[in-house]
Amino acid sequence: MEKSSLKAIIWDLDGTIVDFKIDYVKARTAAIKILENYGTPKELLSVKKSITENVEVAKKIFNSKGFTSKKIKRILKKINSKVSKVEFEAAKIATMVDDIDQVLEFIKSKNLIQAIYTYNNRKSAKLSLRKVNLLNYFDLIVGRDNVNNPKPHPDHLLFICSKLGVNPTEILVIGDTSKDVEGALNVGAKSIAIQTEISKLTDLNVFKKATISISEKEIPIKLIESIEKFL
Repeated sequence: MEKSSLKAIIWDLDGTIVDFKIDYVKARTAAIKILENYGTPKELLSVKKSITENVEVAKKIFNSKGFTSKKIKRILKKINSKVSKVEFEAAKIATMVDDIDQVLEFIKSKNLIQAIYTYNNRKSAKLSLRKVNLLNYFDLIVGRDNVNNPKPHPDHLLFICSKLGVNPTEILVIGDTSKDVEGALNVGAKSIAIQTEISKLTDLNVFKKATISISEKEIPIKLIESIEKFL
């Protein structure tokens, strides 16, 4: 493998660093209710879809109805408020992914920057990390509420790189979903995919494009060995 000048590790949060135990059905149902209230046909929405997917469907309806961008933003703000409450409750009971602290400590010993790259809002992300005593490992936490276009859109990682003063080619993204891998691919970054039960529910064709792939059962040893390949 071609080595690069690695300066930062960019971590996904839920399922990779902590287990959030978010009630996804509750969060998605709350979002769907709001979208329906503003005229999105019920049959076009589903709790089996992510909130982002449901919102994208609704935006097309809103545009066809002539909603102004300001009105759409107000609707999305209502959804974010509802979902954030569900996330906050989950963050209060978050647990650490087994042995991930050993990996974080290894990276710290190599004087590499560490940052969080999450679709959760920043407040809940910080709370969950504080709950499991891992907050001190991270130089930066960037949630969906800190960027206009969250992952896998390149804006999310590019914003992180800008804040850290590094180039995308100098980062390594670690996560357990295809969105993490896709985000890395979109900016030309390397990635390590961690195979979990959640991974199976994402786009496996994209997930397989990670630079390296390991099983969650191989944490911490195999994950540390994989990171070492980039040093």
